[in-house]
Amino acid sequence: MVNVGVVRKKDIIESVKTSVELAGGMNIKKNSTVLIRPNANSADFPPGSTNPEVLIGAIRAVKEYDPAKIIIAEKSMTTLDTIKVMKYLGLYQAAESEGVDEIVSFEDGGWKKVHPSKASSWPHGFSVPIILDTIDYMVALPIVKTHWTALFTMGLKSQISITSDPDRRQLPHGQNNDELFGNMIAEANLVHKPDFYITDATKCFVTDGPNVGTLREPGIVMATGDVIANDVVGLALLKTLGTIDDIQDNSVWDQPQIRRAIELGLGVKSKKEIQIKSDGVKEIESIKENML
Repeated sequence: MVNVGVVRKKDIIESVKTSVELAGGMNIKKNSTVLIRPNANSADFPPGSTNPEVLIGAIRAVKEYDPAKIIIAEKSMTTLDTIKVMKYLGLYQAAESEGVDEIVSFEDGGWKKVHPSKASSWPHGFSVPIILDTIDYMVALPIVKTHWTALFTMGLKSQISITSDPDRRQLPHGQNNDELFGNMIAEANLVHKPDFYITDATKCFVTDGPNVGTLREPGIVMATGDVIANDVVGLALLKTLGTIDDIQDNSVWDQPQIRRAIELGLGVKSKKEIQIKSDGVKEIESIKENML
């Protein structure tokens, strides 16, 4: 059974702390090197990017485990300078204020090509940051929102941030090929999959996305160690808020990203394997009902 903490408190940093606790904690070994990966794909404020308070909460939660080193790392979209984006969004300053050891862009440390045997939708493989070979534990901070061409972007889709610019150009943006797009997203999680997810649903786009769209503000933070559980709960939340037909009218388990992730053994396979533990979320029963 996988726990998913779903929390709404007035203080976002407290929401992070409680959600991690409800999820059962992060199980980080003392003296580990921990990489935290916020979403700073574009220079758009939340929900276009991770809320800086969620990042602060994640850093503080990691510090509870007495790590040797905390690294903040991300790779923005092709045309943008990642460090400048993180500074513009306040993520850099938030991390700096918490005394992390490094704040870097994935592209700074070089890349290596990988060819996961099950990544059939990536026939030429893809490149990942060399820095990921040097860490012991990774925490991803995705956002719950729709995506104009991938349908949604949460934990699975956030993994695209560890791929290089040429690899991102392989993705079928705007080609109306949900199956291929979903497969590629799921298969990117075959290497260096995060160990834990603290997901920002303080603000969400329920149409369009990832940088503009119809805004809702559920004020929720989710936490779990299972990427499929993370994303099906996030999809159920979008359905509770009212979202695009391709999500609203279909089972969360029928989404291409989810189907392929299950085939690859990336996490839970059904609702019965998920236990939601909530605090302050009055609509939690509606979220559970939408997990069908």
